[in-house]
Amino acid sequence: MTEDAHVDGPAAVPSAPDDAVETAASDAVDAVAPAASSPRPRRRALPVAFALSLLAVVGLAVPLVMLALARDSWEGQNADLRAAVEDLTDEVSAQNMRLAELETVEQQLATLKSEYSAAVNQGAKGVEGVEELEDIIEAFERCIDAQADHFDVLRNAERYVASSVEASERSIRDYCDEVADAYAAFQSAHG
Repeated sequence: MTEDAHVDGPAAVPSAPDDAVETAASDAVDAVAPAASSPRPRRRALPVAFALSLLAVVGLAVPLVMLALARDSWEGQNADLRAAVEDLTDEVSAQNMRLAELETVEQQLATLKSEYSAAVNQGAKGVEGVEELEDIIEAFERCIDAQADHFDVLRNAERYVASSVEASERSIRDYCDEVADAYAAFQSAHG
């Protein structure tokens, strides 16, 4: 047999071309390998960066939302408290005015009592005047009692209908004004 007869054996393949093919394949793998391994870290870095950015945004948004909610709640409470203070201030002012009126009526009653004593001392001449003055004094006492009862109502105003409280107050004021007018007429008539 000749050397040409062993074509399919391992000696028949020339060694130089095998080395060239192997080197070319190795170079191709080396050229592709770095390109294939580089995008993987980039592909991992992008989701990690996105996740970190998302966490940072959420981390900043949560305190801002909580701050906004707290501020809204505080502003609402502040408005409610201011309204309550205004209501209480108005109520205190109204009660102070009513107390001043009551003090005025009490002073008038004291004056009437002293005038009553003086009229009684005048004797028979003042019998008619005394009776009239006694009626006025009784009316002033009813006025004071009605105002005192009304102050008790005002202290517990939440138990009553506001319109009925106001109507009662107007009625008491009208009555007390009539009594004061009667007293003024008595003074002008009897000096």
